Amino acid sequence: MFAQKVKENTEIKEVNSIFSKFDVRVTVGFNLGGLSPIPLPSNIRKVKSYNPTFAPSVGAEIKYNFHKKWSVGINPRLDYKGMKVKDSVVYFHTLIQQGSGNDTATFEGAFSGTNETESKNLYLGAPVFVEFTPGKNWHYRLGGYMAFLLKGKFEGTVSDGYIRNGGSLGEKVEISSASFDFSDKIRKTDYGFYAGARRSFGNHWSADVSLQWGLRSTFPSSFTGISFPMYNIFAQIGAGYQF
Repeated sequence: MFAQKVKENTEIKEVNSIFSKFDVRVTVGFNLGGLSPIPLPSNIRKVKSYNPTFAPSVGAEIKYNFHKKWSVGINPRLDYKGMKVKDSVVYFHTLIQQGSGNDTATFEGAFSGTNETESKNLYLGAPVFVEFTPGKNWHYRLGGYMAFLLKGKFEGTVSDGYIRNGGSLGEKVEISSASFDFSDKIRKTDYGFYAGARRSFGNHWSADVSLQWGLRSTFPSSFTGISFPMYNIFAQIGAGYQF
């Protein structure tokens, strides 16, 4: 009887020892960044304005501490990634619609003038990382992320210019104002590089900054509405509570 009880106590201690190596946090944050070509093409002449929009993030983080200074973790979360940008472009290849109803005209070609774009995409993402803790309060992490698009928005207007219909040598069509909507062309998956740093305040609270740099173009190569690849590049400022 005594031996059985000792065995049970030993097993409980082993289970508790395993669970003590796990940390669980609730995370919240705001994403700042945008969809961007790398490098910025020469036909985007000037960025007139940029607004990161309200792009919150909420998730839960699970981390396994396999060493005093090293751990691995995953942070499943809902991420809004958005921006509003206004720029001047020259011979910017795009696909636009002018008018409405039966009077709608569609043009694809090289546009010169003012371009305004709004993007706001909701992803279910999961950064996976290795974390290094050299001291008590600072934690540094490096890894990658995978994300699945839940809701996409990429639309805008062009104005005060003209489009060479069909290409740079095509018919010149004056454009006072026209619209585009590429929301249904956005790829359903995204992946890329992830890095971050975290500062602990006591046993429960922490603040962190991180970067997600997309390695897959948001639009497929077969899509001709934009002539260059665009990537999700977003920094996040956030906080977490550890249980």
